[in-house]
Amino acid sequence: MKRLLATAGLLFGLCAPWWSSAWAIDDITTADAIAIHEVVQTQLEALSNDDAVGAFELATPEKRMLIGSPDNFLRLIKEEYNPIYRYQRVIFSRPEVINGDAIQIVRVTDGNSRVWLAIFWMQQGEDSAWRIDGCHLLETTSVSI
Repeated sequence: MKRLLATAGLLFGLCAPWWSSAWAIDDITTADAIAIHEVVQTQLEALSNDDAVGAFELATPEKRMLIGSPDNFLRLIKEEYNPIYRYQRVIFSRPEVINGDAIQIVRVTDGNSRVWLAIFWMQQGEDSAWRIDGCHLLETTSVSI
């Protein structure tokens, strides 16, 4: 029961961005859009190569502290976010701002040809680097051919 509650709390923390008006943004520049795309693409590639350290480093410091270690991160992805762990294809939308939060939506086709929407919450650090602050998966009714 404790493990179930801990897992539920961790998943909520991963799915929900850290809400703060200090991080609210108005618009995404072309340079930011490119940087956001690269961060998410790099993390997806790291996950597909079982590079736990590389994928973990692209999360925000708050998420890394919450998760604890690269091994915990990879285990969580395998168990709860399998469509982005072993995907067949990804299609990126242009990053956008919703209610002051930068998001990157990625259409993911999993190993069973089911289509998912992965919504990545993005956060720009004090060093201006973009990091992933959470991901939410939505299964669609589409099947990829």
